[in-house]
Amino acid sequence: MSTTTEQHGQGWLGEPAIEHGRDSSERLGRDKASGAWFLGTHRHRRRFNVVGPCHDELHYMLAASTRLAEVPDLLARGSYVVVHAPRMHGRTTWLRGLSMGLAESGAWAVVRASCRPRRGAEASGERALLEAIAQAAGEQLPAPLRPPPWPPSYDVRFAGVVLSAWARACPRPLVLLLDDVELLPREMRASLLAQLRATYDARPRAAPWSVVLSGSDEVQASAVELLGPAATSLRLPDFTASQVAALCAEHTEETGQPFRDEAVAQIAAISGGHPWVVNVLAREIVEKLRPPLRQPITAAHVIAAAERLRGAWI
Repeated sequence: MSTTTEQHGQGWLGEPAIEHGRDSSERLGRDKASGAWFLGTHRHRRRFNVVGPCHDELHYMLAASTRLAEVPDLLARGSYVVVHAPRMHGRTTWLRGLSMGLAESGAWAVVRASCRPRRGAEASGERALLEAIAQAAGEQLPAPLRPPPWPPSYDVRFAGVVLSAWARACPRPLVLLLDDVELLPREMRASLLAQLRATYDARPRAAPWSVVLSGSDEVQASAVELLGPAATSLRLPDFTASQVAALCAEHTEETGQPFRDEAVAQIAAISGGHPWVVNVLAREIVEKLRPPLRQPITAAHVIAAAERLRGAWI
């Protein structure tokens, strides 16, 4: 974590931070009695994540640059990129990391938005998607880079018209990262892709400079077909053995507990590199089997965790 609870003066969930010094043991004793001991002693402890996207302050995770490292160069050249993978492969985590890295460069106006329908939203169809993009832009961009208000004459059923107007008004090339594309209705998805293809030649001043469409394997073929030569298709890969080792090393760095090479190899073999399965196995070991931190994690721990999980899933 880049900041500490000592700097903020309080821990997670607003609990007072434990101060380090002569009275720390007394504070620990009082905190145990009050129920705040767990928060105080675990305020920096991250976890192997098995639910939802990863956050670097909460979870062990790999940098986005270690997966599909070629994507920033493709975006710089103005490519439209379709990134596909099955569920639980870390697509959203990767897209968040990509967004942060691109934004830090300051070269583009980068917006990451989800195509997942919003509960309670009044709008539907492409208008709902545009509202989600506008909301994301309001949260992620400074005011000069945000989309202009939609003139009443615009037919906001057509996303391409609005995105073109935004690209014209934006002082930087617009890079749009859309997640969960498979959740768009089939006809709406086809319409959006066709509009992106139709305005592609108007880049950079009258269309998004680059677009990343992240979705399931099922939408990859249709997306590439509708975007045509403008599209580059990439599959978000499984973890390699070295990436499994790097993820396990996050736990070692934070706790001092090493994963032996044999354990890392066993996790890679059992999981096949599937990111969610890697995290499930590692979490089962460190949080359920719980070998003492002074002991290394071995292949025997991995096999025991796999057997426990197999029994729970059968």
